[in-house]
Amino acid sequence: MAITREPPLCVDLDGTLIAGDTLVITVRLVAARRPWLLAVLPFVLLRGRPALKRFLSSRILPDPATLPWRTQVVGFVREERARGREVCLVTAADRLVAQSVADFLPLFDRVIATDEGRNLKGSRKLAAIRKALLDNEFDYMGDSYADLPVFAAARTAYLVAPSASLCRAAESQGAVVRIFA
Repeated sequence: MAITREPPLCVDLDGTLIAGDTLVITVRLVAARRPWLLAVLPFVLLRGRPALKRFLSSRILPDPATLPWRTQVVGFVREERARGREVCLVTAADRLVAQSVADFLPLFDRVIATDEGRNLKGSRKLAAIRKALLDNEFDYMGDSYADLPVFAAARTAYLVAPSASLCRAAESQGAVVRIFA
């Protein structure tokens, strides 16, 4: 494998690597397999979104083989990894879910994810990326308005299934290199 000098590629999970949201998928699995747990979710949520994500993922993990993968995005990430580029999975999903995905899809050098104390969304995601990469340059692949601070800080941005307004907003933040449908 050749080593590339490009900065790491940081890839979001929900809405980007998969066409769905792992929290919603996990809640549906709980409803189908352990419906009695639904009654406690509002009380768990009082401790915050990260606590809810951990509560759910510690009881039921979605099977990565059944996730709705965006094959074009997975193919691009696979190509970048084959070129020797460092690839990071960066997600607001719980770390247990993210690690399960990374174990299933061995394309990631590191996993940066929500843990019980912090929900990695928006500016918190950006701070975690900067910390993990020691403030070095990175490229980012995402799909959401919550990603705008990350798009703004990234060297280049890859948008996945964006609305027209998200395209405009992201383009005003930085260099959008490619848009994936």
